[in-house]
Amino acid sequence: MKRNQVVLLYGLPASGKYTVAKKIQEQCGGVLLDNHYFYDLFIGMTEGTDEKWHDYIHRVSAVRNAFLDVVRHFYPTKKYMRYIFTSVLLRGEKLPGQLRKFAHDINADFIPIELVVSNNALVNRCETPERERRKKIHNKEKYRKMLQEWGGNAFHSNHVNRLVIDSTDLSPEDTFKQIKKHLKKFD
Repeated sequence: MKRNQVVLLYGLPASGKYTVAKKIQEQCGGVLLDNHYFYDLFIGMTEGTDEKWHDYIHRVSAVRNAFLDVVRHFYPTKKYMRYIFTSVLLRGEKLPGQLRKFAHDINADFIPIELVVSNNALVNRCETPERERRKKIHNKEKYRKMLQEWGGNAFHSNHVNRLVIDSTDLSPEDTFKQIKKHLKKFD
């Protein structure tokens, strides 16, 4: 790599963000920062209460921002690094802007990658033991309801470095191959 990279993999739950991010980390190198690394800290605290962790999203974001500040301070000048973030993004969320600024601050290329999957495929993908183990939505009816609530509010980047992949009918390996080819443009 000639420069640091800040890769943002985003898409709806069950679109394959984590699976593909793990492949990038293992085969191309990088530090993986899955959205659930931050969110899972709070899920257990609010389980069984009337409150939900996402009612405190501003505080969850503060934890992520504190992490970015630490990386910004200690790592950018030591060696070239690829940071791989995953997230579900809806319109109006601040994470893409925060990561663009973070990329600028550490002299990195910002590379947003959107994983698009048809709603039917997403619903079929949600009922897996892996999703249940990782405390993700794994009930088809609950997932359908969430998709209806979120409707057309998905975030879509218009950044010049973006890649949009319809991975409805692609295996994680084929999705990874397309992303790897795209990342090579920045090496």
